[in-house]
Amino acid sequence: MTVYSVYQPPSEAPDLAERADRLAFVKEGFSWAALFVPLLWLIYYRMWIELIVLVLLYIALPVVFGTDVRGEMLAGWASLAIAVLFGFEANDLRSFSLERRGYRLVGVASGRDRTEAERSFFRAWLPRQAKGTRAPERAAEPRRERETTPLVPREGEEVIGLFPRP
Repeated sequence: MTVYSVYQPPSEAPDLAERADRLAFVKEGFSWAALFVPLLWLIYYRMWIELIVLVLLYIALPVVFGTDVRGEMLAGWASLAIAVLFGFEANDLRSFSLERRGYRLVGVASGRDRTEAERSFFRAWLPRQAKGTRAPERAAEPRRERETTPLVPREGEEVIGLFPRP
């Protein structure tokens, strides 16, 4: 099961079909394409700041480790470690990049593949758009200091496993 975060662009398109086309589905988890071709992956998703940072990081490796045989070997291992780390973090960086450009999270979709996830998302999203209602945006709630929850469920309260229902 693959999970996708769905982001909507800041500017509203007048047409429902165009609005649906402009949604960005960001896969949660590891990105194989970002592991094997990280620079092309960044260019494809137009993540210019991240591209510059990654190029500078790769340029800095020989400077940090030196140009002798041992330094080149260490720089190679460090570059492999950076590529693996980037593979794990690439989709999160894409989410942050979209949010920086004004996109907002409108939902989460899941399915065996992207097509099934899109179908399940649009099955729920399209009726809301047709009605013209939007899901209310939730304001950030201030954290309460020392908020306690009872360890024993009250009467009529359902228990999930060992934890009281929130």
